[in-house]
Amino acid sequence: MSFDLEHEMFSATQMEEVAVIRFKGNLLFQFSDLYLKEALFDHLHKVSHSRDIKVILFFGSPDKIRRQETIQFFRDLSQPGVDVKRVTRIYNSINQLILMIQRIQKLVIHADTGEVGSLFMNISLACDYRIVGDKTVFQYPTIELGLVPKGGGVLFLSRILGESKTLELLLSGDDVDAAHALAFGLVNQVVPSAMLEASALETARKFAQKPMRLITGVKKLQHLISKDLPVFLELENQILLEAIASERFRKRLNKHLQV
Repeated sequence: MSFDLEHEMFSATQMEEVAVIRFKGNLLFQFSDLYLKEALFDHLHKVSHSRDIKVILFFGSPDKIRRQETIQFFRDLSQPGVDVKRVTRIYNSINQLILMIQRIQKLVIHADTGEVGSLFMNISLACDYRIVGDKTVFQYPTIELGLVPKGGGVLFLSRILGESKTLELLLSGDDVDAAHALAFGLVNQVVPSAMLEASALETARKFAQKPMRLITGVKKLQHLISKDLPVFLELENQILLEAIASERFRKRLNKHLQV
């Protein structure tokens, strides 16, 4: 069975025992489209259950969403009369993707470079191994938005950094470059951005040579640690939906968009 696929939302190829999935465009917009998200989830289900695949390698979209575009996106969601069902659908789709990644009984790697927004950072943190280019900058526009990051970020960051350091990072609103991300333990490997693809594929192939029973055993045990993740993601939804419905939130975003 071939796992090669070209889709509006992503492309997929199989390289030996590695399934490579490359995101396209902006997931925040695409996740409101039922057809697009179901195609992604269906493909993930197939590769995650295939005996021919040992490693899944995600590449972040080359079309990065800028900080101001993120703020504008949430401003649009907060307008009076906005379709709350659409917003909820987007958040639930993100929840579904994060949970799928966490539950896959294969090694999952994320590779990215450039300006990486909080959604892709949280998707990356849900993976087992992270490789980034040296020109990578992780962005958490938490101060401008006044919102917690969607996608389990607070949970994942707290595990890696501890609660105090996570609070400090999110309340600072500062960008995190590749060197600091490596020092903090947010990524496993930093490579020259021009070498990202080759390095990520080499790493994926090396992991594919490891015993699958070891990988699945470790992941099953780690899954117990994440047993509260579904509840956590639902609480995120509640906090975010309450926030974007408030007048104070709309005023905050209008202020930052005028700067």
